[in-house]
Amino acid sequence: MNFKLTIAVLIIIFGNQFSFGQNYSFKKKFGTQKNTVYFYWGYNRGIYSKSDVRFYSPEFDFTAHDLSASDRPARNFSTYVDPSTLTVPQFNIRLGWYYKHRWDISIGYDHMKYVMDKNQSLYLDGDAGNTSTSQLNGTYKTTDGLIPIRYEDLHYENTNGLNYVSVQLNNTVPLYKTKRRKFAVQRRVGVGLGPVITQTDFNWDGEEYHSLYKQFFSGYGISLHTGLRFDFFNHFFFQSNWSGGFIHLPKNPIATSQSAYAQHKFVYGQWELLGGFLFYIKTKNGCDSCPDWN
Repeated sequence: MNFKLTIAVLIIIFGNQFSFGQNYSFKKKFGTQKNTVYFYWGYNRGIYSKSDVRFYSPEFDFTAHDLSASDRPARNFSTYVDPSTLTVPQFNIRLGWYYKHRWDISIGYDHMKYVMDKNQSLYLDGDAGNTSTSQLNGTYKTTDGLIPIRYEDLHYENTNGLNYVSVQLNNTVPLYKTKRRKFAVQRRVGVGLGPVITQTDFNWDGEEYHSLYKQFFSGYGISLHTGLRFDFFNHFFFQSNWSGGFIHLPKNPIATSQSAYAQHKFVYGQWELLGGFLFYIKTKNGCDSCPDWN
């Protein structure tokens, strides 16, 4: 998805949540107090459970059982640091707001890549149609045994986007902090929910098909998150995060020229390495003498 558009949407959504006053100063700043705002950017690695994937169109309708898939990280370090390619790898972006002490809500998305593993042998069930160049032809049953799958005959991936857009509710608790709070270690846990936007590459019968983002929502995701955040000088942080979730794609477009779809559900695990900033929003009430609850 377009990086500038993503930033603009996040700012618009959160922009109306904050009330800026004129009579306020903080007794102290700390990364979990009310009206702290954070933004982070980072990269991820993911793993996926096997799943039964149904491929269907007017010409075919069959299910590939226990299909396995992997992620596809960028291999060149320059891809991660070159501003022109920042959105090419598997990345995470998020904007959050502490609406009360230690509790925040956030919106963002995880750009994951789901790639069917090559050289699999799978149980097939259903009608593969009458293909012209493929070795997959006719009707299959699981009792036919394992069928070798060639890349040119059948390949399915979301490398330009298995994009999980989610709203998260998170809790942060300090595990360690220095006396003047120039450094702190925070424990983070949370839950997320939201739609999944895909862009799919699909090989079938010797042809390559590419779906478009305009086909938009393909399903939804539910996730759990935990991690450690390392705060520096109350304004910068690094975070190591672990996520697990469930994604359901009931109607994922796999071609633009015909009504062809994939249908499946799977569990995923993800590790994220993130860097971000903390901002402190002014509120309407002056509070120089408020107690320090951190």
